[in-house]
Amino acid sequence: MAGSDTRQNGVGIIGLDVLGRNVALHLAESDFNVEAFDWAPAKTMALREQAPGPKVRVAASVSDLMASLRPPRTILFFSGADSSMNFALDQLLPALEAGDLLMDAGNSYFKDTARHGRLLAEQWIQFMGLGLAGGEKGAQHGAVVMAGGAREARDRARPLLAAMAASVGGEPCTCFCETAAAAHFVKMVHAGIEYALLQLLSETFGLLQGAVLLPDDELQDVSGAWHVGVLNGHLMDITGRVFDPVNKQTTRLLLDEKLESAKNDPLGKWAVQSAWELGVPIPTIEAAVGTPRIAAAERRQALATAPFRQPVGRFAGDAKGVLDELHAALHAGMMIAYAQGMALLRAASEQLGFRFALREISRAWRGCAHLRTTLLDDIAAAFQATPDLPGLLSDDDLSQGVMACQESLRRAVWRAHELDTVAPALLASLDYLDADRAAWLPANLVQVPSRPPARAAAMPHIGTCDYKI
Repeated sequence: MAGSDTRQNGVGIIGLDVLGRNVALHLAESDFNVEAFDWAPAKTMALREQAPGPKVRVAASVSDLMASLRPPRTILFFSGADSSMNFALDQLLPALEAGDLLMDAGNSYFKDTARHGRLLAEQWIQFMGLGLAGGEKGAQHGAVVMAGGAREARDRARPLLAAMAASVGGEPCTCFCETAAAAHFVKMVHAGIEYALLQLLSETFGLLQGAVLLPDDELQDVSGAWHVGVLNGHLMDITGRVFDPVNKQTTRLLLDEKLESAKNDPLGKWAVQSAWELGVPIPTIEAAVGTPRIAAAERRQALATAPFRQPVGRFAGDAKGVLDELHAALHAGMMIAYAQGMALLRAASEQLGFRFALREISRAWRGCAHLRTTLLDDIAAAFQATPDLPGLLSDDDLSQGVMACQESLRRAVWRAHELDTVAPALLASLDYLDADRAAWLPANLVQVPSRPPARAAAMPHIGTCDYKI
């Protein structure tokens, strides 16, 4: 009934960056009537030029959009460079009515989302946080949907969100949280893990390129072997083409651009900040979003003018052995990155009252093209077997897989040292693994302050229930 009502009443989409436009087109293909608007004329023109058909109408103003939707109205807002959720609320609040549902589908800070939810609840307006993963293609063909809000809002939005979602094994890649803020927290952690994987891939392939002296065509054959096994996935598809003689520059630039966006994306920085506030170490993710990067051209210039050159190729005699070693090191680093992200989610469940269902989150993440690796199948299976698993490395199968690769991880860090290069994410992963295994660390000998800082002061307006609708 809810799905039928939503289709009949229509869906409003405000914010027509590429993501918003693609969602509008995708919903129209799923037989939803869409009313779309953006304050920037160029963005509305871009949607018109894509010939959306009769199911998508571009509104002339916010009031025009609101008048075209039958109450109770459902509106998705995609924040962009020209508008924030604060700006949208200033424009929308006078036109919203009790019973309307506003969904924040932007990359909002979860603390701000909690504040917005309280404001809308005072007006009896339903509110949801919505995190979409999968990039532009995911928005157009099916994304991972991380949604949160009060039960009534969740039930009302399920058919709409299922239509927006990708599917794995016939199941929609959706996960639901009890609050809007919790959904944006999940999206934040998802982004942090993705950036960690990108950093690990960049470091590992850099080591492979520096350690093995092979022509490009042979190196392409070697790297192609990484497309099978536990590391098969979208990111491997990208980096596996790094050494293609035809597309080498384009693909390397693609990876560099993704890593550069990680440095500028506030989601990664918020994840690190939240980890500090919650007392959860996530060093691999922190290495990904906090390590300054130098442009490729600047690196080449620095090497050309340096008094000594980087000692590449010293391990060329055993290309297969180097490949196997770095493949295993990457396997361990990726699983450790996932473990850190899941630990951050668990801490938020316990300290902020978010009560995440980690099994459902890991299951939904399998549909994300950017984050997809077959490791997620193992993670979902671990949570299926033990829903209250205290940590990924507490699972026997997952921990055995990491420990089987730990020597390769150590050798990869040593290899980076031998090549006079840096591998901050690999090193952070190794440190995390050793710290997790150690029963007694040297840091325990350091005297801690007798009066630890109050957590409430660091996170003043997030609690277990103060932001609930």
